[in-house]
Amino acid sequence: RFQEAVEDYSRSLDISPENIKTHNNRGYSFAKLGKYKEAISDYDRVISMDPKNAHAFHNRGISFDKLGEFEKAVVDFTRVIELDDTNANVFFNRGSAYDSLGEFDKAIADYTHALELDMASGAVTQQR
Repeated sequence: RFQEAVEDYSRSLDISPENIKTHNNRGYSFAKLGKYKEAISDYDRVISMDPKNAHAFHNRGISFDKLGEFEKAVVDFTRVIELDDTNANVFFNRGSAYDSLGEFDKAIADYTHALELDMASGAVTQQR
């Protein structure tokens, strides 16, 4: 299903190469296929066209995290927080990246903040 989506989005981009939504959606489809480098390329394109696109920064951060590039993930998650500091998932994801880097105090601070933003998140409670 996601492979078909990538093919459809690619055809669409042949017609309209500057379509931000299509790049973002193709990037998401690549990520679901485990093709994180390709996803990052699409998110890079989105960010170059819309430098305040928090969704693209968040998804690119997740892709960096999946590739083990935790420092880059932290940078992207921090950028999302600068754009919108109300998203518990971003704090959780940045906390996870900090955890992977061995920066446990920062990880706990982010997990705690994520929990404060979304008290219903069992994943945050478990990780903390």
